[in-house]
Amino acid sequence: MDTAVILAGGKGMRFGADATDTPKPMAMLHGKPIISYIIAMLETLGFRKLYIIVGYRKEMIIDYIGYGKDGAKIEYINNDNIDSAKKCGLSDAVFLMKGIVSSPFLTILGDEIYSGTNHRGMIDDFTANSYDASFAVHKTDESSEIRKNYSVKLGKDGLVIDLKEKPVTPWNNLIGCGTYIFKPSVFDYIEKTPLSTRSGRKELADTMKTMITDGMKVSAFDIGGEYLNINYPQDMETAERIISGNNR
Repeated sequence: MDTAVILAGGKGMRFGADATDTPKPMAMLHGKPIISYIIAMLETLGFRKLYIIVGYRKEMIIDYIGYGKDGAKIEYINNDNIDSAKKCGLSDAVFLMKGIVSSPFLTILGDEIYSGTNHRGMIDDFTANSYDASFAVHKTDESSEIRKNYSVKLGKDGLVIDLKEKPVTPWNNLIGCGTYIFKPSVFDYIEKTPLSTRSGRKELADTMKTMITDGMKVSAFDIGGEYLNINYPQDMETAERIISGNNR
């Protein structure tokens, strides 16, 4: 697996005033934007081809990141629906890769921080078991954090049997993270994905539920380490702590 997709096209409305001029993936942590930490991690994992889905203020990301030099080759895919009246979900963003990728690929949100996580194990587990889709989970004692992301229900065989986006009452202590691995068959299921009753968009949790309903093998992999989805300005303080610990 040598291809990864970074979703970095949203406006980050929950991020408040700071998001009006700066895409959330470009928020600065220790002098570097969030997305640069994602790119560095992917290059360390051996990904040589990166696609970045851009939209809102895309020129800020392109001008800073460029097209890759000594590391992975980087290409940009423009999400034209970001500034349109159409509600664009994460599944719609992934669907932009249809016809571009023809083998399993990793997808990751461009506004998350990972430190000491076992993404290599997740990739190896996906390959060894030939799952149709896999996503990262992380154990947490903070149910409030799960309510911001999604909750996961596992069957006796360890495969995922249900997901719930932004649950009022999480099923367990597993928080769904923004790292996914898909086979190209995911594009067929994105087309079948219903609009979320919560957001009115096609969400990845609902796409994976559609796959599960159709008998596809969807796995959740506990990546360990430290993880943070940056949703609000106050999350930056926690992100600074995680990055500071990683740089010691």
